[in-house]
Amino acid sequence: MGLNPPYSEIIDECTKFLCVSGQLVRFNMSQNCLYNSTPPNCGLLGFAILVNGDKCCPQWDCPCRCSVFPDLNVITFDGNSVAIYKATSYIVTQLPSETVSIVVQECPADSDTLLWNFTNLCLVVLNITHKSNHLVINRLQRRLYVNSRYAKPRFKKFGFEILDTGNMYLIRTPAGLKLQWFHSTGMLVIETESYNSKLPTMGLCGCCDGNPANDLMLSNGTTVGESEDPAVFIDSWQVPNTTSYISHSRRREVNCSTSDCSQCMTMLRNTSFSPCHAFVPPSTFCEVWVRDAEYVNNPCVALAAYVASCHKFNVCMEWRSPDYCPFMCPDQLRYQACLPTCTAQSCSNHDFDHDPEQCTGLTEGCVCPEGTLLHRPYSALCIPPEKCACTDSSGVPRAPGEVWKASKDGCCMYRCDNDNIVPVEYNCSAVPQPLCRRAGEVVISLADDTSCCPQKACVCNQTLCDIFPPECQYGEKLVSYFREDSCCPDYVCECDPERCESDIPACREDQTRIATRADGSCCLAHICMCGSCLEVVPNCQDGEVLTVDANSTDLCCPVYHCVCEPYRCAELSCPLGMSAVTVSPPDHCCPLHTCVREAVCVDGERGVMRPGQTLVDHSEEGVCLTTQCSHSLDPTTGFHHLRTATTNCSAQCQPNQIYIPPKDQTMCCGVCKNISCLYHNDNGTALLYKPGKSWVSDCMKYDCTDTLSGPTLVSYSFSCPPFNQTECMKIGGTIVSYMDGCCKTCKEDGKSCQKVTVRMTIRKNDCRSNRPVNIVSCDGKCPSASIYNYNINTYARFCKCCREMGLQRRSVQLYCSGNSTWVNYSIQEPTDCSCQWS
Repeated sequence: MGLNPPYSEIIDECTKFLCVSGQLVRFNMSQNCLYNSTPPNCGLLGFAILVNGDKCCPQWDCPCRCSVFPDLNVITFDGNSVAIYKATSYIVTQLPSETVSIVVQECPADSDTLLWNFTNLCLVVLNITHKSNHLVINRLQRRLYVNSRYAKPRFKKFGFEILDTGNMYLIRTPAGLKLQWFHSTGMLVIETESYNSKLPTMGLCGCCDGNPANDLMLSNGTTVGESEDPAVFIDSWQVPNTTSYISHSRRREVNCSTSDCSQCMTMLRNTSFSPCHAFVPPSTFCEVWVRDAEYVNNPCVALAAYVASCHKFNVCMEWRSPDYCPFMCPDQLRYQACLPTCTAQSCSNHDFDHDPEQCTGLTEGCVCPEGTLLHRPYSALCIPPEKCACTDSSGVPRAPGEVWKASKDGCCMYRCDNDNIVPVEYNCSAVPQPLCRRAGEVVISLADDTSCCPQKACVCNQTLCDIFPPECQYGEKLVSYFREDSCCPDYVCECDPERCESDIPACREDQTRIATRADGSCCLAHICMCGSCLEVVPNCQDGEVLTVDANSTDLCCPVYHCVCEPYRCAELSCPLGMSAVTVSPPDHCCPLHTCVREAVCVDGERGVMRPGQTLVDHSEEGVCLTTQCSHSLDPTTGFHHLRTATTNCSAQCQPNQIYIPPKDQTMCCGVCKNISCLYHNDNGTALLYKPGKSWVSDCMKYDCTDTLSGPTLVSYSFSCPPFNQTECMKIGGTIVSYMDGCCKTCKEDGKSCQKVTVRMTIRKNDCRSNRPVNIVSCDGKCPSASIYNYNINTYARFCKCCREMGLQRRSVQLYCSGNSTWVNYSIQEPTDCSCQWS
């Protein structure tokens, strides 16, 4: 059957057959592609990125991806490596409107989740600022703060999107950055959302432009060269005034061409790591390893970094064991070597809908035991799945149908019902309901401490009554009448003779009697009234009070006079260092006061001090200020002199010590406590070593030992076995040094190097000697050894060979058969032989 155009048959997304002039022609859209279809190997940066989106003619590029490993080694956007060794804050990525910074602190000793890291510094806090909005994430507390307010993931506002997947924080920023921050390991990965346009990044992660040469750019715009110390670059991105601890720089100025990388290559040849060799070649990682002292000295830290790089390629490797580089988890969690980044099982995201492109790669960490899941992504509480139904007000998970008490007396209860929390009423049906028959009577509940159900009773509530009591007049009383069938009273006002004044008062001579009756009142009122008074009231002095003569209080015009009450006199307040002197004049109620100086010292902040008294103040910087009141007078002020002295107590401490203030505040200086060991080299320089560090110098071994008083330097000399150099030479032995040259031994392994005579026939072209000639040569044994060296923590190998010390010329006659002639042939012979370095 013939095919007519248009006709096409699709083979795959890049290949199809077309009907052209009655023939099927294979058309491949991948042909004539301008780009290399094979993705490049980006090494420590991870998978290459498809830039143009065309799968038939793909254009690949290495991603702008910066990694901060758990040990704080930073792989920049363009693949350079620097290591953080200070507990401080750093700017890792900075854009024109956005800054990402990290806070590095000393790892808390009481946190079991950090023991696997084998380092003393941890990445604890992540800060992201975009314009006026500020985001803070604390990994150890699992807390998110937005503009200083606590927030729960998932958070989506101000252009930010923060999600806690249970294994990591997934963060998108308004400027186009994507961050992955893993909970268990602290690994931080920063990459750009768009790969078509490079972002103008600066910071510890370097410049995202594909050029490794300008990666180590300082904050002032200058660039640190590849052969220069990157410490200047690291310090330039440190946030000022945030440093709390400084360790030693991890940088080693070597590479695998100038130093031995065999230890690294041997570690990575283990079959556990072979699945990753095609993605992160051992030679690539060993170039980072040899430049990092932490990696060279600690295989667990180095291998954890290599595995973290392999996790970017979804390569799973189970390499840890309880006896080798263990990963410590909390008691209720278990370690898992390979975890998907976005599939942590928790109640809130049990059916979590996520974008696969956001969750590439693997991680290692701690997971819930089989059959349980996390209560919340941001917690470490493992529960059965049925407990996810409800969570009470105290944060405790509850299963469907579960009933719990929410009060101390147990009367308030709740139940988990279809993923909702509903209150449960206490069954009070057995309490009898009284029948209230009187008007204005209501039923009330009377609660007590002996029962959850209140008792019912009928009581009168007169607020329900419609009758209000009238207002009675003077001389009247309000009378209420109650009926048996009602709680509401009937009111009436009645005259009450007892409320009226029945007797007429007898007025004094200076008074006038007046009788009056109020309108509608039941009673007459009789009163005695006084006239106006002519006597003038006297003016009293300070301390005097105006009183009435007791014999005239009943008169219309009482008699007044002034009485002295000393307690009413004003008290004199003298300045600091002065006391009051009192003089009592006979015609004054209140005494006169003056202030005189005392024999004291006066200080504006401390007040008054007695001669010989001393005060001690301590500052946070370890400076002690003593203030003493002397016995000498100051003629200017009239008080005693104050003498002050300042002692810098912390300056007395050595570089390996910290200053501890005194517990007794009357003491001036505290004590200096060792935090590391101080060692002075022969050239006068001082080095600080952590507890547990050992080294050898000048035939002495040194240990930094942790004692009750802090790290202490302990030294002792090597004990060498007896050695007789003369006897060794007599038996033809070789003197060999070991233990870094501190000890010597005699090696007796055969004949020593010396001149020997060998008979041989000399030939040169067609000429030869007519008989064998005695030729002097060098032959014999020379020393070689492989001795352990404490300084480099491995074996040092050396050897010498038996060779000539000088040469002399000698002439030998050779017979030439071609022309039948004799010729003189010059040869060289050694003048002496010895063992020498080759």
